[in-house]
Amino acid sequence: MLDLPGDDDLARLLDELAGGGPVSAARALPPLQPCPYKELSYLLVEDSETMRVWLRNTIVNAGGVRIDVSDSYNDALYRIRNRGDYDVVLCDYILSDTRDGQQLLEEVRRQKLLPQSTLWIMITGERKYEQVFSAVELAPDDYLIKPISPDMLHERIGRAWDRRQALKGATDLFDDERYEDALALCRKESGRNPRHAAGFLRIAGECLLQLEHHQEAYDHYESLLEARPTLPWAKLGKARAFFHLDRYDETAAIIQELILENPDYLHAHDLLARVHERKGDLEATKSLLKLVLQKNPKSLTRQREIARIAVATNDMQTAIDAYALMHLHGRGSSFVRPGDFCTYAAMLAKSGSKVALERLDALNSNLADFHKKDPAYDLAARTVTYSVAATRGDAPALAAAYAEMQKTHAAAVAAGHELDREQSMFMLEAAVKRGDEKTACAMAGALYDDHIGNQSVEDRVQEIMAGGGWKQQAMRIAEGASENLRRMNSAAADMARNGRLLEAVEEFARLAEANRNVAVYLNAATCVVKCFEDKAAGHLVMDEVTRRRLNNRMQGYINFVSQRDAGNHRLEQIRKAWDAIPH
Repeated sequence: MLDLPGDDDLARLLDELAGGGPVSAARALPPLQPCPYKELSYLLVEDSETMRVWLRNTIVNAGGVRIDVSDSYNDALYRIRNRGDYDVVLCDYILSDTRDGQQLLEEVRRQKLLPQSTLWIMITGERKYEQVFSAVELAPDDYLIKPISPDMLHERIGRAWDRRQALKGATDLFDDERYEDALALCRKESGRNPRHAAGFLRIAGECLLQLEHHQEAYDHYESLLEARPTLPWAKLGKARAFFHLDRYDETAAIIQELILENPDYLHAHDLLARVHERKGDLEATKSLLKLVLQKNPKSLTRQREIARIAVATNDMQTAIDAYALMHLHGRGSSFVRPGDFCTYAAMLAKSGSKVALERLDALNSNLADFHKKDPAYDLAARTVTYSVAATRGDAPALAAAYAEMQKTHAAAVAAGHELDREQSMFMLEAAVKRGDEKTACAMAGALYDDHIGNQSVEDRVQEIMAGGGWKQQAMRIAEGASENLRRMNSAAADMARNGRLLEAVEEFARLAEANRNVAVYLNAATCVVKCFEDKAAGHLVMDEVTRRRLNNRMQGYINFVSQRDAGNHRLEQIRKAWDAIPH
């Protein structure tokens, strides 16, 4: 076990991960902007009453007035959701209700519950390096180790406030996806603001990557490294630029050098894993993700990634272990979707072990504790009950659980609740195992209708149906889905081909609303992208009302497909095209 780095080391680590640190010669710096304590609102998240009182008094003595306090993850999340306008959050790392400040910060950022301008400062007495680094990886504005003094707290808040205010114009433009404007501002301010030059240069690099100016981004990072050869975030940016230029060997060489210099820079490991996957070496991808997860086992995104790669390499035990950690560390998190319960439950039922039963019981507890009142998880709860009965070999309970699944599924469809792909796949597999041809064909039809054109989904449905002896039925259903999609799209596609783009957008919108079909949503999104491309080229006139309406629709299309078919390759292509044009 490594000792925790000192405060100076930790500050440098935060600067390097978040984009701070000098990149030019030292020069006289202006004083920090004073922090306006009286004007700000605060949330103090701390399970120790003594420490809560100390933090409150310290803020009050500096002039703070609007101060809320919380003693747990759940209470803090409730306050943030219902207020959502805190300027400063001081959060303890270790909380008493099994989850910690890192998980709270991740959940807040995932749901965008607080604005980017909110300062988040982690405070803890924890001295284990791995736990400190896993929290620092999320890049809070600062990380303080107890014991702390009032002077230290005020110094860190002041420094974080100064940095946020200096970069606010650039970060606001970036968050609004105005990358060209953000880039121009960063280039101007990096020369005028020496204290925060590195922060502006980091944002400039991100703008170039978002604009897909990959060669220019590479040159940008290369020039930064000439001044400071070991700057980690600049090396990572240079590698990312090469990756997008499909130069995987050069990307790997840069990342391997970066990892030698900074073994705990986990985002570098993530990129190297993507390189291995692009080169077809899934075993190397899986091994690297396992290594990263040893350093930060609470990363839910990486748990899902390793489960996906494990399934692709037929390594069910690794997939099960990854899902186990996801459900352990993601209890109550919005990141764990209903389909994650279904996929994990299906894997456990197939394993049929005693440990599987214990894990299924834990899933039931998770659903009861955190999702009991959420109808989106009702079917997931029934699938777990079904999996328990299947694992136990209890035929009467299995029949009853299957009947409850059917009832819950019908109620969800009638109520208009969206079911993700994995819930539908679970229902399909269950129907095949029960010999229920009618339900199996209905589920196959729903999956084909929603995912026609996604070859991996089509292959998976056909394989499951073939397992029940219904391969021919599956082929007929797929052909019908293809024909339905062709008919739905033909009129709108003709409008688009004839240059009537705005009319085509409206027709696709009508189809998307009426059919709730992934393929139609993707076509609608593609048409919106084409509208903005033609607008940028001067071939299409669009008023401000239409621009705002299409922007809102586009976000809805992307969100819908992300929930229903997150791995769809067309979605990624559309996102890249959308990010590359002004809208």
